[in-house]
Amino acid sequence: MSNGTNTWNVPFSHIMWLNRLLEQHDNLSAIIRSEDILFEVTRKAQGDNLRILCLREYTMGLTMVQRAQAEFGHIDIIYIGGGWNSYTMEAKQYCLDSNIGMFISGEMAGALWKSDFWNYHKKDQEGNPIYSIKAS
Repeated sequence: MSNGTNTWNVPFSHIMWLNRLLEQHDNLSAIIRSEDILFEVTRKAQGDNLRILCLREYTMGLTMVQRAQAEFGHIDIIYIGGGWNSYTMEAKQYCLDSNIGMFISGEMAGALWKSDFWNYHKKDQEGNPIYSIKAS
């Protein structure tokens, strides 16, 4: 484990925020952090392991998703940061099609409870998905 720098320029405070969220989540029984920004968690209810990449991207695009896959291999969830962060529709659709969750902080806790975590989203009053989309 490193508390130094990483090639994605994710600040230590951001990594620790996600680490605290994971440590306090009732559906997780184990958390292992490696490569400074990669977490492997064990979920209790589902009995599975998920690989979560902690990033801090103002707008996460498809090219960055593919860079993450090339650098880290199999990724289950890409965490991109707080409510001011977002993703392009192209990147979100690619992740949905690939069963990869891509979430901001307000979505992470809920996604970790769902068996089909990649499909998690908040809903508006009519039940439609609410995504944190920005144009590319």
